[in-house]
Formats: sequence, structure tokens, C-alpha cells
Amino acid sequence: MKKIRSAVLLLAFCYACGSGPAEEKKPISLSVNPQIGEGQQKTTAAEGGTTGSATAAAPALNGKALLEASDCRACHHDKDKLVGPAYADVAKKYKEKDIPMLGKKILEGGAGNWGQIPMAPHPTLSEQDAEAMAKYILTIK
Repeated sequence: MKKIRSAVLLLAFCYACGSGPAEEKKPISLSVNPQIGEGQQKTTAAEGGTTGSATAAAPALNGKALLEASDCRACHHDKDKLVGPAYADVAKKYKEKDIPMLGKKILEGGAGNWGQIPMAPHPTLSEQDAEAMAKYILTIK
């Protein structure tokens, strides 16, 4: 039984790491994304939106887009535990002050906080993108 479990975990880890056919991996970035531009995030009171800075909402929106474009969904789901913890469980455990640490964990990967199954590193992300992903994860309830 342990051999089967180990094989399944190894396959899930390889899938999450993207160890398929050799292909050039490009860094994920939303610095210029026409789908999520400032003009779309910012609404005025006349348009039925709220007034204020669009930058407060931008990290969560960018974080969601980055998360959906990455391999994170191979191991994580919003509400249910898969290979890794559910994002809602992460949001319960960590607070806003932990965002830099969570961003670093996304970049470097590791194991031990949620069991011994390792999380794959994501070195192609920028520190700002990793922190935007962490901010979004903390909004999932």
C-alpha cells in the first residue's frame, strides 16, 4: 500500500512540476495583460462602482489570474484538500502579515507546514507575483 501511495504522490509531484515533454517555460507575469488592465478595475460612482483606489483590489485580481495560469490547481483547490491544503484552510491559518513568508514559500517550495508532501518551487515567478498570489489565497473563505 505504501508503494502505491508513494507512486501516486510521485506522479502528482511530477505533474505539478510540469515534467512533461521538454518545452521552454516562460515566466508568468501580468505586468502587461490586456484582460486585467487598470481601466477595467477602476470604476467610478457614476458607473455604479465605488470610488477609491483600484490598486487595493489589483493584487487579489492579479493573484487570481496568476494562480489560474500556474500549475497550482494540480495540487490545491479552493475548498477541498487535494495533494496540498485547500486555499480556504491556508486563509484560516495565515494572516496578512504572513504574505511575504507565503510568497517566499510559493517561490522556493518546501514541505513540513502541511505534512511531508513537498510543494514544488516556482522560480519563474517574481516576488511581487508570488505575494499577489498569496494575497488572493488569503481572500478565499
